[in-house]
Amino acid sequence: MIEAAIFDLDGTLTNTPNPWRHIHESLGVWERASGHFDEWVSGKIDYQEFCRKDFSLWRGSPLGDLHGFLDRIELNRHVPEVTRALTQRRIPSIIISSGFHYVAHRIRAAHHWEPLDVYANELIEGPEVRIQVSPDPASPLSKRALGGSALDRIGIDPAKTLVVSDALRDLEALSACGFHLHVEHEDDLVRTLDYLG
Repeated sequence: MIEAAIFDLDGTLTNTPNPWRHIHESLGVWERASGHFDEWVSGKIDYQEFCRKDFSLWRGSPLGDLHGFLDRIELNRHVPEVTRALTQRRIPSIIISSGFHYVAHRIRAAHHWEPLDVYANELIEGPEVRIQVSPDPASPLSKRALGGSALDRIGIDPAKTLVVSDALRDLEALSACGFHLHVEHEDDLVRTLDYLG
């Protein structure tokens, strides 16, 4: 029924909607970080500055420690079944997330999920974050732009593509895609199988 699938990561394939907050809480700095989001939403700072302020609170933390915190994020319990079905049918899948590539790589490695392309932010030494996905709809790193270019590259018609996300804004951003699945509860993810024919 579909020829490709685009997935959000956090709160969709995982049970943690905000991995940035997860790291802040693991380091005990969430109270200091919580104001950054409000500054961004109000327009006082742009997304790049918001991220810079966030990861500046992680200074001095070894990258391995941050990866360890991300390893504690639980996956949606339906991930094995969904990834197995997509892989068996050779349906190209794309993860686009303003979370972290590390978590997406963990899923791909654990479940041998192929073909899969990942667009997500990179944690690097410093620690710092290399921003590769932006929630700014006008950005060339927006989910709309990245989704469109990914589908163009693999030659798949958006009308034959399923978008799966816990965020309505993602479904709206990728409204050109023909199918949309809103993950409000953990068991909603398994409905991906309904689109596989």
